[in-house]
Amino acid sequence: MKKPVFWAFILVSFVLLSCEQKPKEQPKTETQAPAPLEQKPKEEIRVESKTQAPTRDMLAFAQQKGCLACHDINAKKVGPAFREVAKKHAGEKDAEVHVAERIIKGGVGEWGNVPMPPQNVTEQEAKELAKWVLSLK
Repeated sequence: MKKPVFWAFILVSFVLLSCEQKPKEQPKTETQAPAPLEQKPKEEIRVESKTQAPTRDMLAFAQQKGCLACHDINAKKVGPAFREVAKKHAGEKDAEVHVAERIIKGGVGEWGNVPMPPQNVTEQEAKELAKWVLSLK
């Protein structure tokens, strides 16, 4: 008599535990790190005036393309900070072309031994990203 009751208890327990439950949200305390930036599924395009061509929200676009996995605007991560790239290439006449080529082809040696793999962007996207990075002086 005890065996069927035991197995019934195990079966009911298994069913109850296997039901997917959302974890309860804990109140945020001051010691917890801020949540990472939410990745936007679609690129945002905004028009600044009727005569001007649409421009991208470049921070959101850089995040969507994965740039922020290795780079940050102000601090070095795996790769250099975008502001450091802008400082290094300030005043160079072909800086935008050079940075766009690095984005498309990747490279190693300019910022140390960690290689930057080629990125999955079009030539136009690379130019837009390069122009934006170089504007962050």
